Formats: sequence, structure tokens, C-alpha cells
Amino acid sequence: MKFLAALLASLLLAGAASADTNKKCPVSGKDVDAAVTSEVKVTVGFCCSKCQAKFEGDAKAKKEAVEKYAGSKDSPANKKCDTSGKDVAAGNTAEASTTVSFCCTKCKATFDADPKKYISKVK
Repeated sequence: MKFLAALLASLLLAGAASADTNKKCPVSGKDVDAAVTSEVKVTVGFCCSKCQAKFEGDAKAKKEAVEKYAGSKDSPANKKCDTSGKDVAAGNTAEASTTVSFCCTKCKATFDADPKKYISKVK
């Protein structure tokens, strides 16, 4: 009996997203297919290596940076340091990224066209 319960549970979870990604599609709100994903990456600039190091050790700051700068074509995405408010200095950059899952390729394409519009819905 335990074997059947475990088998059923594994079959039900087969299409679900992994624990480190969203469970609901940010475009449709439906359950996601773990095989349909996009990587959202942003390059963030800093005024100094101290601010950069602080950012690199802060998962919350990285998540916030992805939400704030998703879809930016600039590199770095910001002109002012998010930590100090000073101008960004050349060479002081770090990358932040997150993987987003979708229910289908149509929603993935919609998201990829305008990630800024939907990134806040990624939980």
C-alpha cells in the first residue's frame, strides 16, 4: 500500500516545478511545467568593491535587483549604486539571476518579451 501511495505521489509531482523555482506561471497563474523555463539575468553596478561584496552575499538584494532591473538592456542596469546612492564605478559589477518556470511555451514567450511586467508575480 505504501508503495502505491509513493508511486502516485511521484506521478503527481512529475510535472511540478523544483523547490527552487516558482510553482505558478507568472503570466497565466496556472501550475508550471518544470521543463519550460527562462533565466532572467541582470548586471548590477556598484560604486566600490565594498558595496559589491555586500550585494554578492545578500540573496534578498539579488532577488530585489532582478525584480527592479528585469528586462534592462543596459550593462550595468543601474547608474547609481543601490547600496550607497553614489555613481557606479567601472569594473564594480555583479550578476543576479533567477530561473522562472511557466505553464507553456506561449506564456514563456510572453514573459520573455516583457519580463519587467511579470517578474513581480514570481514567488
